Amino acid sequence: MDNVPEVHIPRKHVQRSEATARRWYTEPETFIAVAALIVSISAVAVGLYEASLQRHHDRAEVWPHLEIQVFTKQTGGEIDLQNTGIGPAIVKAATVTVDNKRVKTWKDVLRTLNGADPVPFGNFSAVQHGLRPGDRLSLIDLPLADMPRDFWHSIGRVGVSVCYASVFDQYWIVESKRLGEGVAWREVAACPTPPSNESF
Repeated sequence: MDNVPEVHIPRKHVQRSEATARRWYTEPETFIAVAALIVSISAVAVGLYEASLQRHHDRAEVWPHLEIQVFTKQTGGEIDLQNTGIGPAIVKAATVTVDNKRVKTWKDVLRTLNGADPVPFGNFSAVQHGLRPGDRLSLIDLPLADMPRDFWHSIGRVGVSVCYASVFDQYWIVESKRLGEGVAWREVAACPTPPSNESF
């Protein structure tokens, strides 16, 4: 029998060839794992997006909108706070000024406008009061005896600012720097804490 020479292939060369032929990213299991990871990430992203949309929808469904209103009537005059939004409003703070100077009470307002102590009048503290949609709160109800002369000119010296919140702890300020001459709104990060010596 003929002697056939044996061919010896270096073992190191064989191992390198097998590693080259079977790279990890060419394995079917790798494609399956990557596809599963992409699907999982996509599902999480879609879930977060839908949750964000739901939060915006929920907030829009309970959006409060307070308005400051001034009007006269046969028995005197009135300054009201009305919720014309579609959700409840919680009043957190209120400030009142006369000639751009902050005052502590409605009595101070009338004393400054009329130059004398007012007769008894009606008023209601708005701070920490909740207003449902459509609710109206009388901040001050003036009898004829307390009506300032040239009412609209005098009431224009008064400024009112009210900070309120929604049930989702969003905050806004409604402000009329000169009553009877327009109202402005702005969203804020939080409402200030009202001083203990002020009563509005």
